[in-house]
Amino acid sequence: MSPVSRGRKPKKSKKRRRVQARAVRTVGLGTGKPAWFEPTITAVLDGAVRLESVRGLRETEQLTCELVGAQLHRVIQEGHAGLHFSWWFDELAGAARERDARRLLLGLASIGAPEVDYGLADPPRVTATGEVFRMRDVYGSRFAVLARFSYEDDPCVYLFDIDASEMVRLVSAGVFDDVDQAAAAWLADVGAAAGDVTPRPVEDVGELTCLSQLDIGGLAVFGDESRVAMDNWFRAQRRQDDLAEALAARGMPLPLDESPYDCDSTLMVAEFTAWYENTRGVPPDPDAVASLAEQWMEGALPETWYSVSPRRVETQIALLSDWLPDEPVTIAAKSLLPDWVAWLGERARLPDHLRAAVR
Repeated sequence: MSPVSRGRKPKKSKKRRRVQARAVRTVGLGTGKPAWFEPTITAVLDGAVRLESVRGLRETEQLTCELVGAQLHRVIQEGHAGLHFSWWFDELAGAARERDARRLLLGLASIGAPEVDYGLADPPRVTATGEVFRMRDVYGSRFAVLARFSYEDDPCVYLFDIDASEMVRLVSAGVFDDVDQAAAAWLADVGAAAGDVTPRPVEDVGELTCLSQLDIGGLAVFGDESRVAMDNWFRAQRRQDDLAEALAARGMPLPLDESPYDCDSTLMVAEFTAWYENTRGVPPDPDAVASLAEQWMEGALPETWYSVSPRRVETQIALLSDWLPDEPVTIAAKSLLPDWVAWLGERARLPDHLRAAVR
């Protein structure tokens, strides 16, 4: 139900997207070939000479990712618009064919879409086994999906490091020797928020909604993507597709990519209202609670609706700043946010040091 139909003042938009919280550029819009294509493709081709000194598919793929990621990251940092990354990748593959850069083509074929013409009679074999493990931090909004793969005859694990505190985004990714090594890398990155979590085998495919909702290579580019994320811009898409195919073959298709903007906040509103009345002795402003709950849930994974983290709070503050500032519902919602955060931290039974970080 919209804010207007409930009798509340409309905010800036009835359909608020979390990407309003920061400037977003798009990938794949426009028609003319961007000027950044040629110099970045040349840089990758020139750097590909380093591939002659590496051995094996895994090392070839990794260096290819780094060569490609360096240029994508550079383009983002320089603020270019019209980021046609898929088109750029096709042009890069064509330039590599013309130069007969076979090692680079092997690396590109390992990370890129299968339909691209790599000019290879014997494409590289990277195979998902369908064995998947998952970890989730104490806040409940950051996930590790660890999937076993085989590079030719070299077994390994691919790590998807996923942040779902706002839009579902790839924070980091990479190839590791085994599950323990991948888990250790994720735990080190997450730090105290990881708690004592350990990798668990995924038995219910619903646990992989965080992966199916991950739109790697979609239209949104935020500008703060890490270098590691850009190194994996294409590889993560390919590994995601490979894994989905392997899971489907095992009768475990990834959950459907349903809209995260269809949510009912009724229960959340009722729970917070009861908590607030019990804590404060008076009922909260009903319109402010309803607006706050709607925004908190909208665009989030269902399993993170009741999750609270510092990043999630930062996003909500940014979104609240986009509301009409002088409207009573805006003022009331902003005043309720500290209580909302306290309630969620208490409900999640966060340890004191993590509640302090949220506050």
